[in-house]
Amino acid sequence: MPPLTPVVKNLLIINVAVFALLFLLPYLGIDTGELSDYLALHYPTSDRFHPIQLVSHFFVHGGLAHIFFNMFGLVMFGPLLEARYGSRRFLLLYLVAAAGAVALHFGYTWYQLNYLEECIAAFQARPTLANFNAFFDSVNIGNLFLDNGTTVTAEVARIQSNLVLSGGDPERNLREGVSMMTEYLDWKASVPMVGASGALYGIVAAFAILYPDFKLMLIFLPVPIKARYFVPILLAVDLFLGIMEYSWDPIAHFAHLGGAVAGGLLAFIWYRTDPPAGARRWDRGVPR
Repeated sequence: MPPLTPVVKNLLIINVAVFALLFLLPYLGIDTGELSDYLALHYPTSDRFHPIQLVSHFFVHGGLAHIFFNMFGLVMFGPLLEARYGSRRFLLLYLVAAAGAVALHFGYTWYQLNYLEECIAAFQARPTLANFNAFFDSVNIGNLFLDNGTTVTAEVARIQSNLVLSGGDPERNLREGVSMMTEYLDWKASVPMVGASGALYGIVAAFAILYPDFKLMLIFLPVPIKARYFVPILLAVDLFLGIMEYSWDPIAHFAHLGGAVAGGLLAFIWYRTDPPAGARRWDRGVPR
């Protein structure tokens, strides 16, 4: 493991200190739930959003495994990049990657919410089963519950049954359908994002550009792979999981992708203008 450099060391201290504070205070009788929610990043249309969250969220982590893997990646790749770029440019890389993570996460969330709003409008215009299903076929509600303890799946099935059988009051079916859709939409907009993963993905992408032949491997897949192949494979998996949105997977995969794109692009620009010693410059695929 390379020796810690100044920015990496300070980022490590801040992340661990925030995690320890939020973890230990409940044992002193202090509820940190509201504080954690305040520091986590919410979508701007949510009433839980505050501008400070644009920075605070990447110092908050969702559990021991979350912070361990992020900090492990930081101390493994960060010092080499900071030694290469210098502290100022490394910090800029970290912040640009974090900003890219937020941008793509918000962009994809906007796309999803906009589509769901269109589905609600279509159902209001024609309250049919097809229009109701168009909304819920595009989301994953497997592990969600209403305030009364009823599963969202059961409530959706009840409304679907009424629409199929044309049972009950049609106006009530419309009202309940719109209410169910709107409640999910509000929940979706309020799902928070935390962690330094987006910034870390930017660091890993930058590392792959600077050291493409360096062999990397996952802890659960101990097969060494060159960084030039490892990172694209990692991002392809993130893209697949981000689109599928499995109920067992709460990770903001598009934040990972945004961080990697932003950090990788910045590193590529730096690489082209100031390549490392002995590196090959490429122009239209021809080495020179």
